Amino acid sequence: MKAILDNSTQSNPLVSVVLVDWSCRESYHALHYLNHQSVARDQYEIIWIEFYDRQAEGIHKRLEEDRKAGRPLSLDQWMVLGFSRDLCHHKHLMYNVGIAAAQGRIITFCDSDAMLKPSFVESIIDTFNYDKNPDFKDSGAVLHCDEVRNSAKKFYPFSYPEFEEILGEGCINWDGRTTTGLADQTDFLHRRNYGACMSALKKDLIAIGGADEHLDYLGHICGPYEMTFRLCNYGIKECWHPSEFLYHTWHPGTDGEYDHLGPHDGHHMSSTALTVRTTQRILPLQENLAIKALRQSEETPDRSTLMKKALEVDHSHWSIKNLKKLDQKRTVTSSTLKNIMVQFMERATHSLKKHKTFKGLLRAVFYTSFFYLRDLVRQNTQIQVNCKLFLDSLAVEKADGFAIMGTGEVAEHLYALTKQSPIHIQGVYDSPSAGSFHDFKISPLEDLANFPGKVVMGTHDDVERRVDILLKKLNIAPDRIIVL
Repeated sequence: MKAILDNSTQSNPLVSVVLVDWSCRESYHALHYLNHQSVARDQYEIIWIEFYDRQAEGIHKRLEEDRKAGRPLSLDQWMVLGFSRDLCHHKHLMYNVGIAAAQGRIITFCDSDAMLKPSFVESIIDTFNYDKNPDFKDSGAVLHCDEVRNSAKKFYPFSYPEFEEILGEGCINWDGRTTTGLADQTDFLHRRNYGACMSALKKDLIAIGGADEHLDYLGHICGPYEMTFRLCNYGIKECWHPSEFLYHTWHPGTDGEYDHLGPHDGHHMSSTALTVRTTQRILPLQENLAIKALRQSEETPDRSTLMKKALEVDHSHWSIKNLKKLDQKRTVTSSTLKNIMVQFMERATHSLKKHKTFKGLLRAVFYTSFFYLRDLVRQNTQIQVNCKLFLDSLAVEKADGFAIMGTGEVAEHLYALTKQSPIHIQGVYDSPSAGSFHDFKISPLEDLANFPGKVVMGTHDDVERRVDILLKKLNIAPDRIIVL
C-alpha cells in the first residue's frame, strides 16, 4: 500500500468521509462538493482509497491547484492499495481500510461520484448530535441518505450541472418533493438506494467487526448496507435523512454492467446481506484482521501495524478470469419470458397512467419501457438462478419440499422449476388467504406455524413485514426463512 497523502494527524475531525475507487472514476467532482460545505473544513476529513495501483491524474491536478491557491487540500488521506489488475475489486476491504484509518468519531461511506449539497456534512453531524436527537442517545444510529438519480446522457462527461437540472428531464426517482424510495412504504429495500451513503459511529462499526470480506461481496454487489443490517441486529437504530440527498448523473457502467456480480435477489440487493436480517447475525462471516485487532484490543494498535493487518488478506480466489468461469449462465426460458411479459405489462400500464402530456407519454413508451424491460430480464434471470440453487440445496439435504409465503415473481419461478424437480411445493400461504395460486389453494398464514420445513418468500414486495410476521408472530426460526 502507498500512502500518497496523509494529513490525518493535523486535525481532530468529527466526521471521516470515506470514498472508494477501483480505477473506475473518470470525474472527481465529489471532492469539489465535499470541499464546499457549510461547516469548517477541520470538522471533517476526506479519505480516498484506490484498490488498484493507479494514482488518478485528476486528483493530483486538484491537489496541485490547492497548493498553488494556498487553500486546504481537497484530501486528507489518499491510499493506493496496489492490487493486481487481474483481481476483482473488493469494496468491503476498502471500507475496512477506511475504518482503520479514520480519525473521526463518525464515519461516512459515500458514493465517490455523487453531487453533494453544502449542507451534507452538517446534516450528518446534526443527526448524531444527541441533544437534537435524544432517541439515539442509548441506541446510537446508522444514517442513510437516499440518492436522486438521473439517467440522461447529456450530463456526461460531467459538467457541474445545477441541482435543479438533476431533478428535471431524465430523473428516474423524484416525485416532486422527495425520492420515490423515501415515499414508498411497501418495498423500501429495493426502492431506496442503500448503497449510496451510510454513516455510523466508528466505535459501533468496530463492535460489529467492520465490513464483511466474504467472497460473496466481491465486485459490484453490496455496499455499506451489509453493515447496516448487522448494526441493527446489534441494537443500532436505522434512519433515513428526510431532506439530505446525494445526486447522481449517468456515466458508462453506472449500474455495474461491467463488474462481477455476487449472489443477489434479482434486484441487485445482496442475497447474503439479506439473510443477516433473518438470522440476526452481528459479526461478519470474514472479519478483517485490523478491525478484529481494534475490536479485541484494549489499546489501539499503532497506525502502521493496523494498515499492515488490514491488507493481510487471502486474495487467491479473487481472480477475474476464474470468477467469470464460476458466474452462472442466465437464460430466458419460456416460463421466465412469461413472467417478464406479465410484469412488464403491469409496470408499463402504471407508467402510462402517470403521464398526462404527449411528451411524457412518448418517454414512457420508448424510453422508460426499454429500461423496464432490460431490468426485468436481469431480475428474472437472476431469480431463476437463485431458485434453481435453492432447489438443488434442498435435494442435497434430501428434503421433501418447502412452503411459499406470498405469491409473486419468486413463487412463479419456483412453481415452474418444481415441475421438473423432485422437490415439491407443499403449501402456499398468504394474508388474506382467499383465492388460489395455480393448482394450490392459498392457506391462512397462521397455518404456517404447524409447517416444519423451509418457508420461502414468494415475493420481494413488503418482504420486511412478512419476515417480521414469521419471526415474531409465528415464532418460525430464522434459519427456516428463505429470501431468494
